[in-house]
Amino acid sequence: MVELDEKQEEIVYYNNGNPLSVEAGPGAGKTRVIIEKIKYLINDVKIDPESLLVITFTRKAAEELENRLIKSNIPKSVIDLMQISTIHGFCSKVLDDNGAVGLDVIGDELSEKNMMFISKHLVDLGFVDEYKIKTKDVIDVMRKYEEYTLFKVNTGCLVDYIRQTRPISKYYLDFVKKYMEENNGEFPFDDIMDDDELKKSYYNAKYLKIAQSYPTYIKLLNDENLTNYSLMQVKTLEILEKYPQTQFKNILIDEFQDTDPVQIRIFEILMEHADSFMVVGDINQSIYGFRGAIENYFEKLNGKYGDNIEQKYLSTNYRSTNQIIDFSEKFIGNGCEYGGSRDLNRDMYYMVNNDHKSEAQSIFDLVLNLKATNKINDYSDIGILFRSVKSKTNSIKPLIEKLEENNIPYQVKGLNDLLEKDEIKSILTLIYHIIKSEDVNSHIFNSWELDWLNVKAFTGEKFNQVLVNLSDETKNILNNVQDKFEAEVLECEKEVHKEFTGKSSRISVFYGVFKRRDKEELIEIFNRVKRPILSNENLIKWGVQNRDDLTFFYLLNELRSDYLNDHVEWKDKDTILEIFYKLLKLTNYLNEDFINAPENEYKVKNLAILTKTLFNYEQIRNPKDLTGAFWFLYQNISEYDACCWDDEGLQIMNVHKAKGLEFPIVIVASLTKDKFPSKFKNPNPEKGWAFIKGKMRSVYYTPYHCLEYKPFKNEQDEKKAHDSEEERIIYVALTRAKDTLILSTVSDGSEELLASAMNDIGGYNIDNHKFSSVPKGPEKIHNCINNNLTYCKPLVDNYEDIEAIVSKNDKKEDEIIKLSFTSLENYWQCPFKYRLANDLGFRTSEPRHISDGIFIHKAFEIINKKIKENNNIYIGDEKVTSEVVNLFYRSKLKQDEDKDKKLERITEDILYYYNNEGKDLEIIDSEVPFYIKNDNLHLHGIIDLIYRTKDGKLGILDYKNTKSENKYIQKYIKQLYTYVIGLSYNDHKYSNQDIDELKIYAIKSKKMISVPINHVEIEDLSQNIDDVVSNIKKENFSSSSSNKCDKCRFFLICREQKQFDLPPIDFMLNSDVVL
Repeated sequence: MVELDEKQEEIVYYNNGNPLSVEAGPGAGKTRVIIEKIKYLINDVKIDPESLLVITFTRKAAEELENRLIKSNIPKSVIDLMQISTIHGFCSKVLDDNGAVGLDVIGDELSEKNMMFISKHLVDLGFVDEYKIKTKDVIDVMRKYEEYTLFKVNTGCLVDYIRQTRPISKYYLDFVKKYMEENNGEFPFDDIMDDDELKKSYYNAKYLKIAQSYPTYIKLLNDENLTNYSLMQVKTLEILEKYPQTQFKNILIDEFQDTDPVQIRIFEILMEHADSFMVVGDINQSIYGFRGAIENYFEKLNGKYGDNIEQKYLSTNYRSTNQIIDFSEKFIGNGCEYGGSRDLNRDMYYMVNNDHKSEAQSIFDLVLNLKATNKINDYSDIGILFRSVKSKTNSIKPLIEKLEENNIPYQVKGLNDLLEKDEIKSILTLIYHIIKSEDVNSHIFNSWELDWLNVKAFTGEKFNQVLVNLSDETKNILNNVQDKFEAEVLECEKEVHKEFTGKSSRISVFYGVFKRRDKEELIEIFNRVKRPILSNENLIKWGVQNRDDLTFFYLLNELRSDYLNDHVEWKDKDTILEIFYKLLKLTNYLNEDFINAPENEYKVKNLAILTKTLFNYEQIRNPKDLTGAFWFLYQNISEYDACCWDDEGLQIMNVHKAKGLEFPIVIVASLTKDKFPSKFKNPNPEKGWAFIKGKMRSVYYTPYHCLEYKPFKNEQDEKKAHDSEEERIIYVALTRAKDTLILSTVSDGSEELLASAMNDIGGYNIDNHKFSSVPKGPEKIHNCINNNLTYCKPLVDNYEDIEAIVSKNDKKEDEIIKLSFTSLENYWQCPFKYRLANDLGFRTSEPRHISDGIFIHKAFEIINKKIKENNNIYIGDEKVTSEVVNLFYRSKLKQDEDKDKKLERITEDILYYYNNEGKDLEIIDSEVPFYIKNDNLHLHGIIDLIYRTKDGKLGILDYKNTKSENKYIQKYIKQLYTYVIGLSYNDHKYSNQDIDELKIYAIKSKKMISVPINHVEIEDLSQNIDDVVSNIKKENFSSSSSNKCDKCRFFLICREQKQFDLPPIDFMLNSDVVL
């Protein structure tokens, strides 16, 4: 029995009909309350589990909630009937229930799918002629589209506003038109940037086109059966406004303070038709304004519904010391009185630093001391929280340098450091070699070429080239080639600049040529100096003799030649990922031993991250366009995180990443005026530019009156909301601490002032006014420390004052292996295949359109439910046909044949089933979730159909969209036996019912196949599944050789590189373009 305090009990057992609004402070046990509330509704109120909807902020939170419910003895079969998910998981269900078959969500953490989609449709969206944009501008377009969806833009209003306030000059229009006519359609980007008037009108043109194109963007998404997360919510709201009655009558919403304007409208509809409704959150932890969570919807609900809303508060903090609670509540100043249950009194500390380098040293010294004196058990007991880990205006970089120099383990979440990894630069080097231009006179160099992506990228001069292992002799030759080229460019630049201007050049470094010289001078320089190209002929002319090196480059150039060969039909060309794996095979980098070695896990997972982006590019843009994929990475990879462990070493992160976490010791770092908290920026700067996420970007302001859901009336309202949120971000940071809180501030001269104050009286004395005058960071932090000097102590080198932690981080639970039947089958086929596909997450090419099989399964699901609702009386061919037709035209099926013929064929197949097989089956249940669960394993899946025959036998039926039903019969038997095992678990609703028969229906061959039930084999399979889990935990991922290896999508990684004999030198000299 879980012990609840009085206020928690009131909430858990509240059942008075009115919606319940619960504001829960930090560490107040709200998750415990939610779990107990669910148990109360299920066990005491006896609600139908299928009527329960629980909305969480993240998928991880939903999974943790389910696991805690299982540990609270709620049967898994009951939990499976509930809808526990994020708002987007709920929206997906609503859309799916309303026939959205094959709807792809182009939403992900990096928004890369959305950017790819917009890039693909720039012409359709109207970004042509005077409206043309660069690829790097797509992120701004996407950002505005998201805002327009989230806050419901009035496009006409916005377009009128832009035309009135940001006109496009005739001078600009005439200039662009003339330039493009004279330059074969090329857009004058460089010329525009050199002219302030042109630049201003170009900004205005982009601004206007973004607004005008938004409705087209929505239409394009709908046409391709795509959606993003914001649009999912809008579509769900539209459905609920038409059909407000849902199966969900009992609703719990967690993290309610993070609700956005569309979500609140969804929640209100659900609330109005609910039997019980509860929202839980903490408005003081509302820090997602950038996602639209701007308003205080606790106040909104209470104000709108008044006495019809029951308000309750959880105000007991079970996490922190009394001093941490007191300080954080005084800082946020909300008037609430939060008490602590631990009754633990401890000082908290502040450190003052003159600059970020000094701060890094102070934090480093503190961490070393805490570990050396055993005041912490592990480095992971410390959380170091920044406003941003990407900012150049904090101590993150010098701190990481200190930690690495001294081998202190740490993890930084959100560092965007994927490009810094050697394996990533190494594979990008090879990809660029495949796609780069052979124009030796090109004057255009990208930033990577000027830094590391040149001939020396193959030698390891600028980074550790881990894929290409050239001989030292060849490395020296290539390094000299690049050095000579750069020297020739510098020498030529001096000549050309003298000729063009009559002045001497003072440029002494290679990249300076590109920063200081205009287009005309650069063109002339590279007319005289040829760029080095790694052709077979050039390698030999430069003196490369090592046959292994020559072989490598010959094979690499063969791949390049194949990719660039215009005479190969598109369908016969390799996909992006096929080329990616061929490059890895060529280098022999990714072999089985390397992948399975624990010390290489980071490197391998980083390459797997890259395959996900390449996979998305294939799906959204073009599966064969390696060039486009490379340039997409070039523009966006700086936003990608490398792989890291979650719980090892110092935990360094921004405050948003820390939300929901807690640490025995928290250091809130780099508290600095106008930086942390950040300063409000004009939302409509005159020039249209502002720093956004650390980069100078276009703003494209949307006035408040053009956004229906945006709550601000003027800029002052927005500033007030910004400043309040910045204070809440600090509050969230403060309240992550359990035992000790340390504030680290940066203010020039503060170290000397603190030293003077302490030397003046030989120590620390709160009555000395000098301590009050020492700068302690931003104004509100400074004042809060000064008002609480009795327990806010300065920390210089008095580390002995800090007490050892008494809290312990939650013990890391044994890993539970999560499987589906597909991943289980992968392990049976080949443990190494499972390792690559399911454990590491490597992606391979596959078609984007949904298959006929997925469509037909969905059609069977809908029709079976209709028949069951009709008292198991067949609904008739006409209604079946109608359902299939309606579904067909809402779906995005692969168009490999005439559309009408496809529809006719599919309809015929479905009607044949019902007229010849399905009519004799009583539908008991369809789309039945099953699971196999123990302390080591969670295996989930869905059973197509549970039926009863006329003679009373209970059976399982699985639909297979196949002609050759015997080809995979053993696989199908295993699958059906797995279903039997899943249904037999004690808490499944079918666990007490014997399954009498198993059947497979082969759709294309129109045959029903009976599978005999062999209980010995089922028992053996159950043991086999346990063995698989054991082997996965032991990291047994050896490859299995079979005659099916040639058809495996990872065949290239497994297959050993064949020995290759170089062709004669004269052949090599003629095999490439002679330069």
